[in-house]
Amino acid sequence: MSKNEVTLENAKTWAKKWQTENKYHCNAFLMPAIDLIEALLEMNVLVKQDDGNYSLQNVESSGVRAYMAIDQEIENGYGEKLLLVGTKVDCKDIHRDIIEDEKPSGCDNCDVNAAVDKLNGSGIFDFTSPCPSDCDLNSPLHNL
Repeated sequence: MSKNEVTLENAKTWAKKWQTENKYHCNAFLMPAIDLIEALLEMNVLVKQDDGNYSLQNVESSGVRAYMAIDQEIENGYGEKLLLVGTKVDCKDIHRDIIEDEKPSGCDNCDVNAAVDKLNGSGIFDFTSPCPSDCDLNSPLHNL
């Protein structure tokens, strides 16, 4: 089992508790691979090489933070969103968001500041395929 892997039994228990206690909220979000790839590219974790292949860099000092959000303009009752942002560890060992308008870290030669300066957009990725509507009804984690 890898470092952060969860057992099926724990996952089923946790998912059932969420779904039972939050019947009018999303159960899950489908995360398109392209969105994850774009986030990793922006974080400079996945780096395109001159030959067209990719390499991994800065893995230990990078992460992804997920923010829950609600789009009130969506009328189907499930305006819930999962917003993902890349993070870099600063000189104080804090995972800082790599997003537009992120305040300077206060660290000299900080990867966070350089990453924010290189942004080609907001740095915020919207995962908008919520369940219900985009569910795997055969999954042992789907309890409704």
